[in-house]
Amino acid sequence: MSAHEHSHHVTSLATLMATFAALIALTVLTVAMAQVPLGRLDIWVTLGIATLKAGLVALIFMHLRNDKAINGLILLFTLGFAALFICFALMDSTNYQDQIREFEADQAAVSS
Repeated sequence: MSAHEHSHHVTSLATLMATFAALIALTVLTVAMAQVPLGRLDIWVTLGIATLKAGLVALIFMHLRNDKAINGLILLFTLGFAALFICFALMDSTNYQDQIREFEADQAAVSS
């Protein structure tokens, strides 16, 4: 096979349905986790589930599973690092909650 030839892979209906079921189950899990107070772990769990769902979509529906393994790994690591960076940014925003509450209280006092 030359460098410009591509092999076509047809994903079975069973695989597509299993992936769909997994995505629905993970979505239900995300909604259920919103009802469980996990404190600081809440964002980690939620982003972990979202990363897993994005990885499933890319690997199955975008056919990265049948491509070179390095492409799938690069995508998964990229999604993982993006989720990690978002987590760190969100964790940092909690440091300013007291100042935000003070500002809102000051604004409410000024407007009344």
